[in-house]
Amino acid sequence: MSNLKSLAIVVAAAAVVAAGPGSAVVANAQQKIVEITPFAGYYIASDIYNSYGSVQYGHVGLANSFMWGGRLTASNPRGGIEFAYTRTGSDVSINPPLVGQPSSNVGRLDIDNYDINFLAYQPSGNPRVTPFGEIGLGWAVTHPSINSNFVAGRAPGGSTLFNFNFGLGARVAMSPKLGMRLEGRWRVMDTNYQTNGGYWCDPWGYCYSYATSWYNSGELVGGLSYTLR
Repeated sequence: MSNLKSLAIVVAAAAVVAAGPGSAVVANAQQKIVEITPFAGYYIASDIYNSYGSVQYGHVGLANSFMWGGRLTASNPRGGIEFAYTRTGSDVSINPPLVGQPSSNVGRLDIDNYDINFLAYQPSGNPRVTPFGEIGLGWAVTHPSINSNFVAGRAPGGSTLFNFNFGLGARVAMSPKLGMRLEGRWRVMDTNYQTNGGYWCDPWGYCYSYATSWYNSGELVGGLSYTLR
């Protein structure tokens, strides 16, 4: 990061010398910015449980759903770092429902994601459009809510789990202070269980084990970025 900062200072100084004192304010304004970006989008979920044992009779998965959140980003023309909060919430369902089970609706799982993301910008032919790539890591706090019909004994509680994400996007400048940010991300969360481990059984004797030790999901989001300084 210090190398990027030094490079930006050298470029700004060269611009001042070349274009005169009047360009100093412009060069400094382009050097560093801080933005806040509220966003909303589409959450692409996947299965969390498969049937347990040699008899394969179904799986338990999360439904695709609406998502929202916000980002606080500090950046220069080459890249940036940001803190992000993302809220997702999905219905949990069994497919297909089996004999004795009253419905396919098991409950709901809400997830709060907290990330530190690193961005790299790539200039384009259009000065208003800035493509970027990003990679980040953080933690997720789960909030399960299981229908009482599917609880045998004590209902499962929430967990705090490690996750990481990566993606591509673009920022489109609409004015000196306002921009539109569009992106797609892939998120991977550690479940703390081995595949086929940590099995769960419902009151009707059907048992399910984790489909994977790393839960995968996708995010397609858009938001408006406001420049604070």
